[in-house]
Amino acid sequence: MKKHFIILEPFQHQVSCCCPGEKHHHVIEFRQYDVWTITDDWKYVDCLGWYSLIEVNNEFQFLMHVEDIEDLYTKGIICSILDLDLRINHLRFKVNEALDAHDRELFLSFSFDLNNLQEMRSKLRYADMQVF
Repeated sequence: MKKHFIILEPFQHQVSCCCPGEKHHHVIEFRQYDVWTITDDWKYVDCLGWYSLIEVNNEFQFLMHVEDIEDLYTKGIICSILDLDLRINHLRFKVNEALDAHDRELFLSFSFDLNNLQEMRSKLRYADMQVF
């Protein structure tokens, strides 16, 4: 099953290309709101471990070490689409809770965060990423 993630913070990643007779290194820059689709294609490299094929914005693909993907997720640099939707639902609840409590500061804080996440989510829909 394919899994979809969104880039929350811009970062760079170095990938190696093993061409016959020579080895190249390329740096890929990922922007905020880029969408990764982690495919079902895996590759095991002796002494290095498992790599997964990732498609970026339906434009290109590259292999990334599974532990690197897990590290990015743990650090909050990437987020699953499901996690994003859960964050939005939670913030909606917190906004309503702040309204009920007549807490202006919390309401403004949660509303700001909610608007940012909803804007991010709408950009995903607008970009016509086929992840929904």
